[in-house]
Formats: sequence, structure tokens, C-alpha cells
Amino acid sequence: MLAIVVATMLLFGCVTTPTPAPQGQNATQNVSGNETTKNETVKNTSVAPVAVPFKPIHLSYNVTTGSGPQGQPQQLGLDYYLTANATCGGRPAINGFIKATGVSGNNNADYAKLTVYLDSGEAVYSDRIGESDLAFNTAKPYVNSLDVAFWPQTIAAIGGKSIMSSEIWNGTMPVLLTNVAAMQTNGDYSIIAGNMDSVAGIKCKNITISAKTSSMNGQMVTCIGVLNDVNLSFVASAGMIGNQGFQWAIKSVSREAAPIVYYPQCLTPIACPTVTAPSFDDYNVCNSQGNSLEMTKDKQGCVTSYDCITNAERARKYIISNQAPGCAVNETIVSQNADCWANQGNVEYSRSGQTGCIMGLKCNMPTQSGNNNMPPQSG
Repeated sequence: MLAIVVATMLLFGCVTTPTPAPQGQNATQNVSGNETTKNETVKNTSVAPVAVPFKPIHLSYNVTTGSGPQGQPQQLGLDYYLTANATCGGRPAINGFIKATGVSGNNNADYAKLTVYLDSGEAVYSDRIGESDLAFNTAKPYVNSLDVAFWPQTIAAIGGKSIMSSEIWNGTMPVLLTNVAAMQTNGDYSIIAGNMDSVAGIKCKNITISAKTSSMNGQMVTCIGVLNDVNLSFVASAGMIGNQGFQWAIKSVSREAAPIVYYPQCLTPIACPTVTAPSFDDYNVCNSQGNSLEMTKDKQGCVTSYDCITNAERARKYIISNQAPGCAVNETIVSQNADCWANQGNVEYSRSGQTGCIMGLKCNMPTQSGNNNMPPQSG
């Protein structure tokens, strides 16, 4: 099994050494060409090492979900801009931000800041912010429910492992991670590496992740690529085995500066509590009452409990989490949202381009071939 050699960023420098003294002469030449006496020590002048300049990174993805109108696949765009290397809490890291388009069914974009820790691969995101907020240092760490580029590394890191370690990268046996609280879910994972592959011309390593968590019970195949000069690993592609409704693949990797004003900011990892994931029986009992078993989260996005709630309660929570902070909740939209879900409809929100507040919704009834009749997961 092949392995990728991960190289850390090197320091290059040069040293100017003095010219040796000619034998049998009473004078020598120093490095500047001036004569000195035979007994004078020639000083060794040197140039301080120069670090290799950091080249900004742009990872561009296409994400396919089954949550479009009437359950058909929906294409989302996600761009990662990693703009500056840093030391965050004494650890090597890269800071940047993400831009998501198509999330709200229109051309509006969502933003969040990002810190990737190079010693573990763990990614820490901020809460959702506006484009203008990227220029300030007021973003707060928040557990991201959908990490396209770094989620296998983040899960492994929280579970005490590293995807790039020989144990996983070159291993022949699955590595088990238990009681992992990550990405707004709780549960167990089994990770095993496969062969080398290629996605969009990018060499990557196949990694299969089996999960038994509160939001996923199945297997996902990912392919992990590496940028050796910065010791950065990233997902080149991912997809659920047996379910093509949710998958993503990288479009391109380039070394270019972000086109948006951004202020680098270190985000501290969040230690979420481990909460017992509900069983299928728990879900079935709640659903039989016409309700939904949903996660309750704290202000940092950590799951604190699972509760059986009504469609109206769930709609209110979902609207709050999917519009800009500070937006009021329109109870008429909450009622429309709940009625749509009660009739197995698929909700499509519309938001204000200026405020990011949800202003209305469209209820799309699923077709017979639709594969997403259930209300979307709150995030």
C-alpha cells in the first residue's frame, strides 16, 4: 500500500564563509576583500534563514444533496479560502474562511471563519457571519454540522487519532473511535484506509468511514488529498455507500488569494459533552406520536440532549438556526413550515439578501420518486 510522504514547511538560508588564508603569506583577504593582519580573526558573516512564503489555498467543491424542491438533487457550491499560516494556542495552524452559495435556494452566500490545526487536521468553524464581518475579529467558534473539506480529520482528532498517522494511513485493520462528540452528533466510528486514487487530477487516498451515530448509520467512502508543503490534508471526494442523494467532490485546488477582505482569526476548538445517541426505537416511538426526535444544542452548537418535539417546535428551531443572528421569528412562517412537514412536504425558504432573515417559504410536495420526504435535519 502506497503512502504519501508529508513534508513540513522548510526554512532556507545561506551562509557566507571567509576565504581561507593563503599559505606562507603575512596577510589574508577577508570576505569584503580588505587586507587584515595575519593574527586578526576573520569574522563569519551569515544571513538569517528566510521562511518559504505561504501560498494561499483555495479549495472549491460541488455538493449534491437530496433536499431540493420535491426531493430532487440540489447543487451547492462551497469554497474554502485558507489565507494565512499562524500559531494558535501554541499549535501550527492555517486561518481562513468558507463561502457557501445556493444554500438558501438563491444566489445569497453564507460565510464562516475557519482554523485548521496542522498537527491533527482538526477544523474549527465560526458561527455564520456576513461578508463584511470577515474583516473583523469578532467571530465565535461554533460546531459545524457539515464540514465538507476536513470532517474525517476532525472526527479522528476528537477521537484521539490522526488520519495522517501510520496507524490509519498505512493500517490494514479498522481503527475504532468510540463516544465521539463531533459535528453536532454523537456516536462511534470505524476508519480504514484503502488504495491510492485520483479525483479531478488530484492524488488521494481512499478512506472508508463506518458510523453508528445519532445522525448517521452507514458507511461513507472518502478520498483524502494532501498538500505536502503545508502538511494539509483535505477531502477530495465523499459519498454514502448505497445512497447517491448526498455526495460531494472537489472541483479544483489552486494557490490564490481570497477575493474578499478577511482578517485572520484563531478559533479555539470546542470540547462538546458526550451525549448518548438515541436508538431507532426512540425515533420510532416519537414519530408514532406525530413528533420528531431532535437534538438540543447550546450556544456553541454542542448537542446537549435529544428531545421529542412537535413540528412547530422543530420549525421554530430550524428557522432560527438557518437565518442570520438577531432576526425575528415569524410565527406565521413557523405555522406554514409545520403544516408542510405534517403533510410530508419539502420546505424551501426564501431570505432577505440584505438581512439574511427568512421572509417566506414554499412547500413542495414530493414526487413518488422523491427521496427526501422527511423534514431536513436542523443545523
